[in-house]
Amino acid sequence: MNNFRFNLKGQLNEVKLPEYKALWPLFETIVNSIQSIEESTNSQNGQITILANRLEDRQVNMDGNEELNPFYEFQVIDNGEGFNSINYNSFLEAYSNLKVSKGCKGIGRFLWLKAFTKVNIESVYCEKNRWLKRKFEFSADNGVEPEENVEGSSIAEYKTVVTLSNFILKYRKKAPLSLEALAKKVIEHCLPYFLGDNCPHIVLRDSLGETYDLNKYFDNTIKDSLHRDEFEKDGNKFSLYHIRMVEGAVKHELHFCASKREVKSYDLSQYITDLQKRIVTDEGEAFYYLGYLTGDYLDRNVNLNRTAFDFEEEDTLFASVSERELIEIAKEYILAYLIDDLKKIKDAKRDFIDSYVQKEKPQYRYLLNRKPELYDQIPANLSKEKLELELHSATQKWETEIHSQGREIEKKVKDSKFDRENFSKIFNEYCSSITEISKSSLSEYVIRRKAILDLLEKAIEIQEDNRYCAEETLHSIICPMRYTSDEIEFEEMNLWIIDDRLAYHTFLASDKLMKSLPVLDTSVEKRMDIAIFDQAFSFSDNQDFFNSISIVEFKKPNRNDLKDDDKNPINQVLGYVKNIKEGKAKRPNGRPFVNVSNTAFYCYVIADLTDSMREDAVNAGLMLTPDGDGYFGYNQTRGAYIEVISYDKLVRDAKQRNQILFDKLFNPKVNEVLNSKLLNE
Repeated sequence: MNNFRFNLKGQLNEVKLPEYKALWPLFETIVNSIQSIEESTNSQNGQITILANRLEDRQVNMDGNEELNPFYEFQVIDNGEGFNSINYNSFLEAYSNLKVSKGCKGIGRFLWLKAFTKVNIESVYCEKNRWLKRKFEFSADNGVEPEENVEGSSIAEYKTVVTLSNFILKYRKKAPLSLEALAKKVIEHCLPYFLGDNCPHIVLRDSLGETYDLNKYFDNTIKDSLHRDEFEKDGNKFSLYHIRMVEGAVKHELHFCASKREVKSYDLSQYITDLQKRIVTDEGEAFYYLGYLTGDYLDRNVNLNRTAFDFEEEDTLFASVSERELIEIAKEYILAYLIDDLKKIKDAKRDFIDSYVQKEKPQYRYLLNRKPELYDQIPANLSKEKLELELHSATQKWETEIHSQGREIEKKVKDSKFDRENFSKIFNEYCSSITEISKSSLSEYVIRRKAILDLLEKAIEIQEDNRYCAEETLHSIICPMRYTSDEIEFEEMNLWIIDDRLAYHTFLASDKLMKSLPVLDTSVEKRMDIAIFDQAFSFSDNQDFFNSISIVEFKKPNRNDLKDDDKNPINQVLGYVKNIKEGKAKRPNGRPFVNVSNTAFYCYVIADLTDSMREDAVNAGLMLTPDGDGYFGYNQTRGAYIEVISYDKLVRDAKQRNQILFDKLFNPKVNEVLNSKLLNE
């Protein structure tokens, strides 16, 4: 085959090259050169030269100093085996497996055309005792051109030049400007080769004449600063290199290497929970940790494709050291190497968790007290939302453990298979855990109550536009509108604000047409703000009738035009009572109830006590409450108890009923003082 047999542009569309990997085409070229040298007669004296050409027009900054121009072209020159017939045919074959043993996937050359418009290749090589030269251009439009590209060579010396031309702007902008930064990135990417004993001599220079000998640069600035740990396991010796990568890495990783190159990588965030993001030093330098594990054992056990190791299966008969054991050993050395950095991360994480729980989620105090290991298990640098998910998940896991423990205790009791002393200890621990989980659940519920009351208190205040909130807003805080209790969760109904007993009922309707309610048979098209059927205090074993029906009516705060009959909320709720009594009540299954003439009706009017509202209450024969913020009474004609509650009274009474819970939860020092006092006495 002498040219591509597929749609090259279609193939390029499938190749993804993120902008942050702008230099990967160059890295692929350099690695190709290293591998070409490894297979050649020059394997012991390999030479690679990288020319980084800049745009010619120099830019001057505001200070009058010339700025470095970006790189627009790279040339990689090596003395490897070159583009002989075997290598050239492999180049023409997509997904070639010629170098699969080196971990190559056969698509690296396609990366060239993602970041460069064309690539020129000129290669001198020896084949069948003849020195030949191959020269061609590689582009997205024309593929390989010309197809006939071999001629004799007057030069008898291995030399291949790959020129990556016209660096596409979006990638060019992401590449470093300084040659030193480029040198570091090349070394970081090719680090396993530099760690070996037979790395080719690599020189990097730019069109301005600046030069870096990468081997010397590695020896002088990186190698000496590398920390290396050596250990032995079952007679096998290993070396673990620790590297702090300021650039060129996107996560913390451990690399298993064989024959001087990486074979398998492990995301360390899966093994060390605090290694989630860059580590920032006291000097403000941020880095990712990379570990490189090498050893003869790894060299011997790499598979033929150099993509995995033969010892990965834990039950293999031939491996003396398992993959899991090596990861765990390496992890301990990594923890020791990063001990100071991880301590700062751990301390900051603990402070964040404690602050969040103390100020916003105190229901998790008991969880952290009983499960302090969670501080280590929860990853660092989480948002509040993700931290909440972690704590919630841990609570659920703890509950599952306790339920399992409870079932085990029940089984032992049933089978009489327990030692009395041990059973007593287990039982006490079980009861203690149950108590603390209950406290946690209660804490969460109390926090929700306080938040709802704070929201309601804010809503009844006059707003910035000198207006009050609409009654729909206040209605929705207490119970979502246009729903029945079959359509919303229990926690969404805040009827406890009016009366704790309203929270438990058979059926509730919020701002629904009376004729649409499944528990009533009526053609009335009026809407009760809230209707509650069967309050908790009137439950009965006899389900053939309603013991009680409660009706709640809201009015906009400070509304003072309620004297007219059609606006009078007391008349409205009594009218609803009349409508219900004139209709027929039925059960959801369609079976009829007896009439509701003897059903107790409780009517709540929630409105500010304006002059018109007070006059309506007095005219209805209601009595003023002792605090002066409400009215109450019984309408014998309709058989309905009526209570008028101002918004201030509504919030104040709800706070008073719940204040003991708020004090216990948000002022724990009160408990400490009382307990301490009791102990001292």
